[in-house]
Amino acid sequence: MPGTEGRKANSPHPDGGAPRAAPRSERRERARRTAEVMRTLKQISGARPQLDSFTTHELAKGHVTWPEVRKVRVAVLEEARAAVDRWDLDAAATLTNLLRTDAPDPDVGHLAGLVALLSGDAEAAEQHFYQSSRGTGSVSRRRTNAHRMVEERQQFLDYRAELLRHEGPAELADLRELAASVPITNRADADAAFGRYLVACLTLGVEGPLAQMLDEFADAGRLEAVMARPGVLDVPIENAEYVAADADHAGALRLLQGTFRHYGVISERYLMALGTSLSALSRYDAARRAFRIASPGVGSARAAQVAWIMHDDESAHALARKALRNEMPRSSVRTVLARVEKPITPREADAPSGGLGHVAFFVDRGENFGDIVLPDAVRDAITEPAGATDWVSFHAHQVFDDEFTRIANDQRALVVGGGGLFLPDTSPNGNSGWQWNVPAASLEAVKVPVYAFAVGFNLFKGQQFKGDLFRRSLIAFTRKAEFVGLRNTGSMERVRDMLPAELHDKVRFVPCPTTVLEHIRPELPAGRPGSGTVLLNAAFDRSERRFGGGYANFLEQIVEFTEKASKAGAEVRIAAHTRGDVRLAKDLVEAHDLTLPVDELHNLDQADALGVYRQASLVIGMRGHATMIPFGVGTPVLSIVSHPKMRYFLEDVDRLDWGFDVADADLGARLAERTLDVLAREDDYRADVAHRQQLLLPHVRAAAADIAKA
Repeated sequence: MPGTEGRKANSPHPDGGAPRAAPRSERRERARRTAEVMRTLKQISGARPQLDSFTTHELAKGHVTWPEVRKVRVAVLEEARAAVDRWDLDAAATLTNLLRTDAPDPDVGHLAGLVALLSGDAEAAEQHFYQSSRGTGSVSRRRTNAHRMVEERQQFLDYRAELLRHEGPAELADLRELAASVPITNRADADAAFGRYLVACLTLGVEGPLAQMLDEFADAGRLEAVMARPGVLDVPIENAEYVAADADHAGALRLLQGTFRHYGVISERYLMALGTSLSALSRYDAARRAFRIASPGVGSARAAQVAWIMHDDESAHALARKALRNEMPRSSVRTVLARVEKPITPREADAPSGGLGHVAFFVDRGENFGDIVLPDAVRDAITEPAGATDWVSFHAHQVFDDEFTRIANDQRALVVGGGGLFLPDTSPNGNSGWQWNVPAASLEAVKVPVYAFAVGFNLFKGQQFKGDLFRRSLIAFTRKAEFVGLRNTGSMERVRDMLPAELHDKVRFVPCPTTVLEHIRPELPAGRPGSGTVLLNAAFDRSERRFGGGYANFLEQIVEFTEKASKAGAEVRIAAHTRGDVRLAKDLVEAHDLTLPVDELHNLDQADALGVYRQASLVIGMRGHATMIPFGVGTPVLSIVSHPKMRYFLEDVDRLDWGFDVADADLGARLAERTLDVLAREDDYRADVAHRQQLLLPHVRAAAADIAKA
């Protein structure tokens, strides 16, 4: 015969003897209490436990209490938990109170702690957790565990409350709803739901309280819940990186946003790619956050760079130091540390007035040698007619903000250049689309005369500006400028193609002043004709665009060239403009066991490095300034053409025959043949270089004279 669970109220006494019936009043109270519980369950859940007739009768008569019937007790406990999980505080409190009164045990105590926490009573919650852990350890350990449980769940409640306080992007409403409804009892699911929503907000560049929540969430280590297994995201990230490499940063960001919505997980590489795209679109706060939470090493280094761009020197310094503490090599953050410790732009209160503002890509020793020489060459050219003047430097890659604008407006004029500033990918931004990171409002607010001096349109073959941001910025800049001086006629044509006809006359030819260095910097060290030294330079930035798939063949051609030139008595050396250029020497050793000495010009004092060029008999350059600088100091040059700008320069000096295509199948033999001719007739070549300089010098001096009048 079916029976109830546990001893009935009128069952035989454990000591034996006749059954002892409970008093009638007690049985009535039991029956009333059971009816109350059943009624409450029905109201809250819409159902009550299905019991056999005998058990139902025993409960109705008060012969047993409802907690003694397992089905009823389990139903109440499970419905109380369900009420907690669905955030129905009233129902959870009602059912938990029934359990605490009639059926207290550790499970009920834990549940009571959750209800107290949901009600805002953390002290009571901690006490419930403590009491429910009896028999599980020492008093101090139980109190510590109870306190930790309250802290963890309170943090969850705080996250949820903050999330509900802020609407967030409409397109993420589904993720927000999921995060708001996840049960407090399941930390893993909660962390995953919150993490997905907060990271999705990051992919959209959301700032404010939700972004601060993500910082706290990441710092607490809770993003582990949305970390991908190794390899899961590799293909979609590679696709985004490929699109970004083509300067389509908006397209890359869309791919990364879609990747996260599809997979719902992240990785360090994903966050680094996301930060790169966000930074390229000038969503700097979000970019810095993505880098920072990606990793404490390389992520902090990249976050430091973004902080510097934003003029947040304090954060940039702290992030750079953090990267160093996490075993990043000092070279990775050396530039940021130097820039924040010795800013090139003085504070507004300390800045001189009445001088000339100068926007350029300023670098220190150890960086690209061409970029070391160029800003000084621009100033030398303008100082020649203008006389001594105070120069105020503005780094092109920092946001040209309100303070920079006010400092610039206190000068006589603002010079922008030189260099290949019309380029979308060295330090991409969403303010202008080119290297000068100037928002439209800041450009409009500049009230002094503006001049672009010896700027280059620096796109590789097949490369293009995506969207219309650059064109809009170029038009606005040209309208603002007194003239837009471009360093070669090829750049002039490309720029005019993007301008309305009425602005074409503002575009003028202003060669790079490095091409006439010996005229604007007469203190250069003396040359040494007849040295027999041949300096060779190769560049490796954007290698795929420079070499395509032909780098192995290029190395073979360089070996052939070196062997033939050396047999004829030449001393072939490598001239490195950057640390990356040294790769040529390493690759020649590894692939062909050919060792060539290296002159690391970027690590030398500028005068000493120029002396290296002055004392060579010939320089063969792949970088633009590895041709233009030696040309400017009077040394014969040849060019390995891997970029249109080199052909543009050779066209302007009417010496296209000095150029050799990087993919030429006979590059080694042809270079060797011309090299031997230069060495045999070096004086003639030097005279020709001097004559070619005279074709450029008047244009440089005329532009400089116009600026000097400002």
